[in-house]
Amino acid sequence: MNLDSALTPKMKEPGFWRELWQQARLAYYLLRDPEVPFYLKLLPFTAVVYLLFPFDLLPDLAPVIGQLDDITALLVGMKVFIEMAPPAVVAKHMERIREQDGYLAAAPTDDVADAIIIDGEHEEVVDNKKDQA
Repeated sequence: MNLDSALTPKMKEPGFWRELWQQARLAYYLLRDPEVPFYLKLLPFTAVVYLLFPFDLLPDLAPVIGQLDDITALLVGMKVFIEMAPPAVVAKHMERIREQDGYLAAAPTDDVADAIIIDGEHEEVVDNKKDQA
């Protein structure tokens, strides 16, 4: 048994749609966080402006392909914003989101959390000096 895996909480992996929802919530929390620089907060708004801008790279006249560039711009803008945000802030918010969704086990609150588990074989050691005296 690996000691690291025994001490860390078990995490489930969310599906595609759940992860997309988590990323959207993460972007929302990062936009509201004062530790994220203002210039980074302009990235998601730039993607929204592109969505609202009447001229697109691919015209919206095509039934499906026209909307794909808008969705791609939103997703890429959100992903770049999250990747460029301070890692500690992203980790803090992502942990909170995963706990709320039940994908991360909450840390134990009792004294067992501080325990160190050592697993190994043992054998009795006899002190021969006592027998000789």
